[in-house]
Amino acid sequence: MSPHPSRTAERLTADLDLVRHRVDAYLTDLFDRALRDSETVLDAGSPGLEPLRTMALSGGKRIRPAFVHWGFVAAGGDPDDGCAVEAGAVVELLHLFALVHDDVMDESPTRRSAPTIQVLFADRHRSLGLRGQAQRYGENMAILLGDFALLTCTELLLSLPRRAQRLFYRAANQLMLGQYLDLENAAAPAVDDETASRTALLKTASYTVEGPLLVGAALTSRGPELDPYLRAYGRAVGLAFQYRDDLLDVFGDEWETGKPVAGDVTHQKATRLLAGLRHQAAGGDRTLLLPGEPAVADLESLRSLLLRTGAVDEVETLIGDLVGEAVTAITAAPITASSRDVLIDAAHFAGARRW
Repeated sequence: MSPHPSRTAERLTADLDLVRHRVDAYLTDLFDRALRDSETVLDAGSPGLEPLRTMALSGGKRIRPAFVHWGFVAAGGDPDDGCAVEAGAVVELLHLFALVHDDVMDESPTRRSAPTIQVLFADRHRSLGLRGQAQRYGENMAILLGDFALLTCTELLLSLPRRAQRLFYRAANQLMLGQYLDLENAAAPAVDDETASRTALLKTASYTVEGPLLVGAALTSRGPELDPYLRAYGRAVGLAFQYRDDLLDVFGDEWETGKPVAGDVTHQKATRLLAGLRHQAAGGDRTLLLPGEPAVADLESLRSLLLRTGAVDEVETLIGDLVGEAVTAITAAPITASSRDVLIDAAHFAGARRW
């Protein structure tokens, strides 16, 4: 841990608040301009891009833009330079795209404590008595709005240095491959721990921590020098982030996480937490892992099973080990003490978060 934990934690919180404020302002201006442009084409009364704008600006923690900021500052960038804000917005728009499409794939009813975009459009279809199937209409509209987020982030990307562009595309490509594996694993009869970990590395770590850090550093001339340190740190923290997410999916508070509890069970996700349990479960325990939203009693039984079999302890140990790996990696990096302390604190934060 940092030698000055309280001071570093304060700076971490201040950085998160600052980045959130700057990125929110940037995205607000971007969506306001996009809405004005779309009004010349869409009929009056059409929701258009408004549901996407609302989702983009409704409570995102901006952890990915924060890692862009920390990577940029660690590589010697000026904290007040606007290029890191734009790069952070690029990464946040990729995240928005991924969330919208992920919600369609998982048939999720809520996101950030509000109805998902496909649900909003399906409800509109029903209320207006439109032709066709309401669910399909909602899903199609959500896919289009997700595409808009992706197209917009790739357009903004053109203003960044070439090396930052390449690193972004690598992270985005890994995200797509991870999502592919996620869907394939959910349909497979069984998935081992290695496959579950590889999926988490591609789907989450690549664009949540590693990619943003590298993109931020690539905005400066020192990016290549710091690449191996930030990559090792980013992969470890990104995996710890995902494994904490796996635990929060079952044990978290829906009010804090903003999404339904036990979604991974409902949609047969092969997370590291659940993959091993599916091999061990027998008899009545197997019914707790069947697809479909678990009843309250079944959810409590599932939690008990995960605790009883040691699955939770195993994942908690993994998280602790990964945070330790990240600390070791960033301690060796040729960066200022203040940047090192913040990144160490960020690693602990990612491993212990409650949302």
